[in-house]
Amino acid sequence: MKKTLTVLISVLILFPAFALTTGDLESAMLGNNPDIRKAREEVNKAMLDVRDAKAGYTPTIDLTITGSYIANPIDPIRVNLGDYVDTSAYGIGNDYITLYNGQENMYYQFSLSLTQPIFTWGKITNAVKLYQKVYDARLLQLEDSVQKLRTELCTRTAVLHYLLEIQAILEEQASISERLVQMAQDAKENGMMLETEALSVRVQARQLDVAKAQIDQQIVLMLTELQNITGLSDLQAIDIEFDESRMDALVKQLCDTEYNNLLSRSLSPSRTTFQMLTRLSEIASLTHDIAGASVNWKPDLALVVNADYSGSRLPFAEKDWYGKDDWSATITIALRTTVFDGGKAVRNLKRTESALDEASIDIESAKAKVRSALDENWTALFVNLAKIDYQMAMCDQKDAESEVARSLLDTGYGSESDYLQGQLERNNCEIEMLRSRIDLATSVYTILYLQGEGSKTAD
Repeated sequence: MKKTLTVLISVLILFPAFALTTGDLESAMLGNNPDIRKAREEVNKAMLDVRDAKAGYTPTIDLTITGSYIANPIDPIRVNLGDYVDTSAYGIGNDYITLYNGQENMYYQFSLSLTQPIFTWGKITNAVKLYQKVYDARLLQLEDSVQKLRTELCTRTAVLHYLLEIQAILEEQASISERLVQMAQDAKENGMMLETEALSVRVQARQLDVAKAQIDQQIVLMLTELQNITGLSDLQAIDIEFDESRMDALVKQLCDTEYNNLLSRSLSPSRTTFQMLTRLSEIASLTHDIAGASVNWKPDLALVVNADYSGSRLPFAEKDWYGKDDWSATITIALRTTVFDGGKAVRNLKRTESALDEASIDIESAKAKVRSALDENWTALFVNLAKIDYQMAMCDQKDAESEVARSLLDTGYGSESDYLQGQLERNNCEIEMLRSRIDLATSVYTILYLQGEGSKTAD
């Protein structure tokens, strides 16, 4: 009972109760990764640009209000009638008459202006289309970023898994090497081994220490990258669960697929990369149309309506504001065009034509790079499978030799040193097999990404 309890505790320590699958890590990546979050913000900004462009269809209304305080207003103007007429002849008294009551201390001005574009040679319509294409491109850029990071996440998870297995084997190698060094030292002291032979054993042990240090460093770096991708700063290697059967299924799926089918899917216009480049080409085309509508002697027409009021009182607050003619309204048809700009508009049009050609070249260049990457990884896939088969056969051979050496050792006719050397060679074969599996996983996930099936990597 005590032994069972000890084993159970050891299992719980080595394998956490809530191991994170690749799907769990992907969920964390989608919520935490800064590159994905930034791409989402770019999408949001692109949508705001679309709305700004659509606002060009609607009128622009500006309201200006000013209020001024006059410290020394104009005084009232009064005249004495007796200075101009004989008031006694009309039976009225000699009195002053107010001609102007004087200026008040406050003076208000209100100006309301409405501008509505009428005809712009399609610049507003093309601007809306352009920013819509930019928005679509941003969405595709977000999707591509997710696919790339998902591929990187799955690749690094697989690499970390195999590195941990290599680390465990190297720990076993270290124990065997330590025993060989001790045996060599004892043999040298007893005169049964030369100093140079003992030194060779110690050098072999140091080489193993270097290999172990390198693997430890690679594990740390791989784990750091996974932490950066997922945003889980406390992620540990023991927290990650790797499904080897899923990897085997992906390898079988690719091996059963014709190369031409993979190439067709990789170069399909529906691929995110090519959709994004197509959007960029469309953006260049729309920019060219807008530049063409902005050349000299192509006027823009707009309706401008102005309503103004100025006076000492707020509108509608003073008496007889309508009769005082303190307000005015104008309706204007405005025309604006550039007559001469030194050829800037023409040169700008030529620049957009060049950008349109560059967009087509980028698509062809991207296709060439995708095909090259597919060829490289497709070849590497079968090369690594062949290496794994070879190394597995070597492991079987070393296991058989090890059994013979063990039997000889048990009967007293064998050498422990030869047996341990055989164990080292067998473990080295397994390490090489695991390195080939690392290369194999990299090729598999890269091919899946190239053919637009990056989402399958985390299924």
